[in-house]
Amino acid sequence: MRESRPHFDLIIVTHVDVDHIGGVLELLRDRKLGVTYDDLWFNGFHHMQPFLPDALGVSGETLSMRAVPTSEDLLGPAQGESLAALAKGGRWNEAFRQGPIVALDSGALPRIELPGGLVLTVLSPTPATLQKMALVWAREVRAVEEAMSRPDASRTDPVDRLGDLDVKALASEPEQRDDAPANGSSIALLAERGPHACLLAADAWPHVLAAALQRLLRERGLRKLPLDAVKLPHHGSKRNVTREWLDLVECNNFLFSTDGSRFRHPDTQTVARLISAKRGVRLHFNTASPPALRWQSESLQVRYGFTTVFPGSEGEPLVLTLG
Repeated sequence: MRESRPHFDLIIVTHVDVDHIGGVLELLRDRKLGVTYDDLWFNGFHHMQPFLPDALGVSGETLSMRAVPTSEDLLGPAQGESLAALAKGGRWNEAFRQGPIVALDSGALPRIELPGGLVLTVLSPTPATLQKMALVWAREVRAVEEAMSRPDASRTDPVDRLGDLDVKALASEPEQRDDAPANGSSIALLAERGPHACLLAADAWPHVLAAALQRLLRERGLRKLPLDAVKLPHHGSKRNVTREWLDLVECNNFLFSTDGSRFRHPDTQTVARLISAKRGVRLHFNTASPPALRWQSESLQVRYGFTTVFPGSEGEPLVLTLG
């Protein structure tokens, strides 16, 4: 706290999906609260613009010339513009000389050491994924964002049918990759301090995570990356949690951040992939939602050797202590 106002060393807004940017917008708009920070990590449109093909003819004024929206129901790029307006003139991507936060296709992955010894390595986005998001942003395809926010009506995983779950069959289902541009633009990080390491995967595309992890493993001469915890991408979506990157890490603690209301996450296929691969897995859920509670089944936990962890009571944060 500085001058009785909340202060953050670093605020990271991974991408412009409403469930990742909406809360920060409310926080920074609250003048009575008066939040301050040393740095804000967020890729705005002008950070993505250098990765656009010249033939597109999109100028830097494409979005900045129009009024910044304030309506709470606007999604995606519109909220990104709102955050850009709030951040303008302040400390924004200072650790990257105010440039884009991006893992380039060659060379070492960006590595930033913060005061106190926390080291953050950027795994995502890449130039290609920023380009895809810039195209969506520039054309303001709001329909894409709205379609992504609708629950999948074909999903039928009722909690009272746990006995019917075939974990092995779910784990072996063919995998499909996430291809949503907003998710592809996610800032995914490896956080390390001393002997401890956590993967903070945002909503990153699985093959982008896999490629970045492979680069790290080559640099460090390792076959698998040892991790204390993984905050799973896209709330445990089966399209983001895939074997192509799971097979590259050694970890027992997997964190789910979702209340299950928007996409009914986590997907059963995701949890099946985690618990069928090894015994001793601990699944940490930030809320006791129906999709999470289905995994409290004692018979499943005994059979596959996993445990579940929930907050102590409703409204309490989920805390994982390392070391």
